[in-house]
Amino acid sequence: MTVNEKVYDVLLIGAGPAGLFAADMIAEKDLSCLVIERGEAPAQRRDMNFGIGGAGAFSDGKLNLTHRIGGEPESFNRTPQEVETLIQIVDDTFTALGVAGGYSGENGAIYQTLLRSAHAAGTEFIFARQRHIGTDRLQQVIQHFYERLIKKGVQFRITTTADSITKAGEIYQIHCGSETYRGRAVIAAPGRAGAYWLREQAHQLGIKTIYGPIDVGIRVEFPAVIYRHIAEVMYDAKFRLYTKSYDDLVRTFCTNPNGYIVTEKYDEFVLVNGHAKWNSKTENTNFALLSRVTLTDPVEDTTKYGRDIARLATTIGGGKPIIQRLTDFVSGRRSTWDRIARSATLPTLNDVNPGDIAMAFPQRIVTNLIEGLNVLNEIIAGLISNNTLLYAPEIKFYDTKYTVTSFMETSQPNFFVAGDASGHSRGIVYSAVTGIFAAQGVLKNFGKN
Repeated sequence: MTVNEKVYDVLLIGAGPAGLFAADMIAEKDLSCLVIERGEAPAQRRDMNFGIGGAGAFSDGKLNLTHRIGGEPESFNRTPQEVETLIQIVDDTFTALGVAGGYSGENGAIYQTLLRSAHAAGTEFIFARQRHIGTDRLQQVIQHFYERLIKKGVQFRITTTADSITKAGEIYQIHCGSETYRGRAVIAAPGRAGAYWLREQAHQLGIKTIYGPIDVGIRVEFPAVIYRHIAEVMYDAKFRLYTKSYDDLVRTFCTNPNGYIVTEKYDEFVLVNGHAKWNSKTENTNFALLSRVTLTDPVEDTTKYGRDIARLATTIGGGKPIIQRLTDFVSGRRSTWDRIARSATLPTLNDVNPGDIAMAFPQRIVTNLIEGLNVLNEIIAGLISNNTLLYAPEIKFYDTKYTVTSFMETSQPNFFVAGDASGHSRGIVYSAVTGIFAAQGVLKNFGKN
C-alpha cells in the first residue's frame, strides 16, 4: 500500500451537491482539498448513483428553494432563516453556472383553489418556489461546476473508491485500494448510495449514529393532462397525509410532469425513480408515493429492513422493477402484459416485469399506499383508473442520522458529515446547504472564517 506523503487540509468523500459546494467554499480560502469520488467525470458518467454531481446529476434537477422541503434546520441546530440564506447562495451559484429561468410556485390565484382542494381531502399541501433545471441541462451545469473547481485548485481522484477511514493521531487516512490519502479534516458526503458504508466507518471511529425512518413506496405514472392544473401552481407539488387505518405518514415526492421512469441499479437490488428533461417531454407525469417506516426497539435497523424489501421486490420482478396497473393493485390482482396493454398510458420504462407489488411489500405499507391513492384522487381527478401505472420498489434511505454541531461536525474533531448520507438532507438544495455548513466548520476550526 502506498501512503501519499502530502497531508491535505481537507479530504472530501463524494462529489455530489454537498461535496461540490463544500469544495467550492474551501477553495476560496486557499486550503488544499482532495475530492475522492467513486464514479466518473460528468461527461463520461454512466452510473446513476456515483460520479461527479452525485445521484442529483442524474435526477430531473429540481431545486426546492425553501427550508420547508428537504430537511429540518433544527436537526442540525440551525434556524430557518440561516438555511434560507444559504439556499439563496445555492440558487445564485446555479445561475452563475448557466441555469436560466425554470421557476415555478408563483401562481397565487390558482394556488388558493388547489389549497382548498387539498384541505378538503385532508392533506397538507406544502407550497414553495421551485426551479426545474432538467436532467439534460443539469449534466452540463455540473460539468461547468467541475471545471470551475479544478481552476480553483481543487484536486479530484475520480473512479476511486474509498474503502475505509482510519485516524493516526490528529491525521485522518482514507484508504483507497493500494493508495492512502491523509488529511487534517474529513467531510464525508457519499450520498444515499454510500450511507451504509459511511455508517460502518463512523462506528469504527467511535462516532455514534441513530436510526431514523425510511420511506417505502411506488412510482405512479399517469396521463400528464390530469396533473396540468397543479403543475401551473407548482412544478413538483408536495402533498402529505396521515392514513386512516394506521395514522402513518404518506407523502408524494419528486413529481416529474411530462417525465420518465428510470431504474436505479444497486449491487443486490433495483429501485425505480423519476426524471424529467428540459428539451424532451412525454405524455405522462409521474411521482413517488411513499409510506414512512419507523422501527423501534428491539428492531431499529431501518436500512436492513428497507434493503430486505428491495431484495424481495427484485426477486419477484425477476431482477427488474415490477409494473402493475393501479386498478390491479387496489383489487389485489396480479398484472400481466395483456392487462398493462389495456391501459391508455404507454409505460416510459419498459425494462420491467408485470406482477403484484403487494407480494413484496408488508400489508401495512400496501394499505397506506392504497389509502393515499384514494385521497389523492380527490385532488388529481382521474388518478384512480386503468390509465395509471405503478412501478416498484421506490425506497428512500435517510435512516442513519448523525448527532452534529451547527457546522455538521460529529463527535470526532474535524470529521464532518454532509448531504443525504448525514441523515439531515433530502435532495439537491439541502445537500448543498449541509455541505456549505460543513465547509464553514472546517474554516472555523482552521481559523480561516
